[in-house]
Amino acid sequence: MSHFSKTAFRSFTPWVLGISLGLVSSAGWAQNVVIGSLVSSQVNKLYVSEGQQVKVGQKLLDLDASRYHAKLKSLQAQVGMARAKLADAQIELDQAQDLFDRTVSTRRALDAAKLAYDLAKSEVDYAESQVAMHQSWSKYLYIKSPINGKISKIHAPVGTTVFKENTPMIELAPN
Repeated sequence: MSHFSKTAFRSFTPWVLGISLGLVSSAGWAQNVVIGSLVSSQVNKLYVSEGQQVKVGQKLLDLDASRYHAKLKSLQAQVGMARAKLADAQIELDQAQDLFDRTVSTRRALDAAKLAYDLAKSEVDYAESQVAMHQSWSKYLYIKSPINGKISKIHAPVGTTVFKENTPMIELAPN
């Protein structure tokens, strides 16, 4: 019978630490910390073993970052495409403004060019925000100890696929 079936499990997510923690109450008053991931991936490297003492901030494991890097490249390519559209819209706007200033074109043509430019600018802003948001998740691929303690159980050895907070990876007993 596993340790989880004998204990009450309560989970919460501290965004500051970038890991999912659960406190496991046992017969004594000590509470173990169960570490899960905020991202889905596969355990790529394990730096600790059961029974090992760890310190706050010590690296415990790495998750596979290949999907993360592929998605980041895709998002960066979208930024490049959006910037190219913006440059084209800027040229169109400049031409429309020039024609309007020389009274060769209507206000409607100038307004349409301004609208196209504004839309292209919004697409660049959105694409850049997607890259920034994705980059902010990179820290969740490298799991560090949130406390000084002892590794009491490794639930996810190398090769294990973790599904966000649903998969406990490591259980720590506080010192």
